[in-house]
Amino acid sequence: MRAILANRGITAILIFILVGHSGQARQLALQPESEQSPFVLSVVPTSSHAEPAGRIISMIKPSPRPFYVVLTNISKDSQAAFESSNSWGYQTISFEIQTADGHKSIVTMEEHGFRANAPTTFTIPAGEHMVYPITLDRQWEIAPPLPVANDIRITIKAIYEVKPTPESAKAHVWTGRVESKSYDFNLEER
Repeated sequence: MRAILANRGITAILIFILVGHSGQARQLALQPESEQSPFVLSVVPTSSHAEPAGRIISMIKPSPRPFYVVLTNISKDSQAAFESSNSWGYQTISFEIQTADGHKSIVTMEEHGFRANAPTTFTIPAGEHMVYPITLDRQWEIAPPLPVANDIRITIKAIYEVKPTPESAKAHVWTGRVESKSYDFNLEER
């Protein structure tokens, strides 16, 4: 009985040390392992140059150039992700944008119907990636709208979110939310 209580005490002390050490350690210590994300998310700009042009995301009309969101599997096991060609995967990527003057917008894919719809998945092996080419065109909603300008400085964060559904459970697709770090880019609009 003393050994059990001693082990619980050591566990409590370790959790206390981890919680006090950093916010990230707190999150890891308090989440069961099954709830931790197997993914990290990153954003690759349309183009990247030395200043003054800097790193750019394009919204040039009528044909914006793509940038990329990279979903990386950091777990030891293969992970399934819904393909963006079906309703389960179509809106899994979104963005939070903030301009230099503090204006904040959320960018999401517009709702649309699917003629043929099946919960198809893409398998991401351990240490590998799924790449989403993103073209900020009329299929994307920006709310509230961004200020109109030719080139504005923005901070952008990508979000990958999959909600629990019977299909995600059946296909063994991880559900939850992952955010990228914040990136400083120039938004090229015309």
